Amino acid sequence: RRYGNMAEVHLIGEIVGAEGFPSQNLFCKWGLSVGSAWEVLEGLQEGQTQVDHPQDGEFAKWSHPIDIHLACKGLQGWPKLHFQVWHEDYFGRHEPYGYGFTHVPTVPGIHQLRCCTWKPSGSFKDQFTLATGND
Repeated sequence: RRYGNMAEVHLIGEIVGAEGFPSQNLFCKWGLSVGSAWEVLEGLQEGQTQVDHPQDGEFAKWSHPIDIHLACKGLQGWPKLHFQVWHEDYFGRHEPYGYGFTHVPTVPGIHQLRCCTWKPSGSFKDQFTLATGND
C-alpha cells in the first residue's frame, strides 16, 4: 500500500552482537528514534535481544532481526538507532554496560554499521547515592 506523496524507507537488518565489554552475559535493548515528520508504518520501534552466554571468547552473538517500514513528509529527524548494552549476573540482576546510537544510512544499499558505546562513571559514593537515593 502507498501513503500518498510520502517518501518511504525500509530498514531491514539485524543486531549481530557486541564485543569489548568487561564481562559476558550481555543483552541489548534497542529503539528507533524519528522526528515528527516520520511515521512508523509497520514493524517494532523498540525491542530487546536475548542474553548471550558465550562459551568461545568475548563476542556476544544476538542475531536479532530488525524490520521497520517508515514513511516521511520531510527529512528532518532522520531515523537513528539507539542501543543500551546490559549485563546479567548469576542472580539475574541487570547492570548497564553501555549506551550508544547510530544514524540510519541515507543512501540505499547494504551497510554494515558499528556503534561505539559509552558509560557514565562516578565514584563509589556517586553510585551508592544513586542506588539508594540518599544524599
